[in-house]
Amino acid sequence: MFDLEQAIGDWRQALVSSGVKAREVLDELESHLRDEVDRQVRAESVPEQAFEAAVRQLGETDLLKSEFAKNRGLLAQDQLKQMILTLAGIPTSAPITTMNTSPSTPEPGWATYLKGAAFTMPALFLWTLAAIFIVPKFQQIARDTNFPTLGPTGLWNLSHVTIQLTLFVSEHFLLIATAVIGLLILLEWRSAKWPRYRRATVGTGAFLLNSLVLISIFVMLLAVMVMAPAMAHRMQ
Repeated sequence: MFDLEQAIGDWRQALVSSGVKAREVLDELESHLRDEVDRQVRAESVPEQAFEAAVRQLGETDLLKSEFAKNRGLLAQDQLKQMILTLAGIPTSAPITTMNTSPSTPEPGWATYLKGAAFTMPALFLWTLAAIFIVPKFQQIARDTNFPTLGPTGLWNLSHVTIQLTLFVSEHFLLIATAVIGLLILLEWRSAKWPRYRRATVGTGAFLLNSLVLISIFVMLLAVMVMAPAMAHRMQ
């Protein structure tokens, strides 16, 4: 008697033997195969005939292997593009596929969170250094040069907000980190739709955090440039 699950397992093993080894790709192909089998069965085909028709629809093992080989260069380009965008802090949720099929399954949660941590840690490290070394010096210089009345009001207000935000994050980092981790755990546990938006959300968060740190440091640098003439005059 025909065993559909056994047949699908053998078909998948044949793909592995032919060189298709990525688990995500195998899962995607199996999903397409099962969908086609279901469609064939609904069209009143018996399971064995439905399976054979689905395999023909997807392509024989050698044909699939050839298709993956042809698209390997394109896949490498897509991966390089994704890496450059991620390093730049630009979120992107476009899936990388190796053939013309529907979007692949969501990226594993551990991979998304690992990447997010990798691209936010440098920003958090710089922000911590700024809070410990730069902000106290900046505040001292601002007092010595009477910057609140010396510089443009808008620049002082922006600098003040930047300093307060930097100090707030550094002082309450553990509480903020705990809240964020707790929220992510809750989403993973309770939201069935979260995996679909996980990668884009984490990428956007990393982008915003990096942008905020860069803006904060730029504002303080700009304020120091405005205070520089008064500092030079005071030293004379």
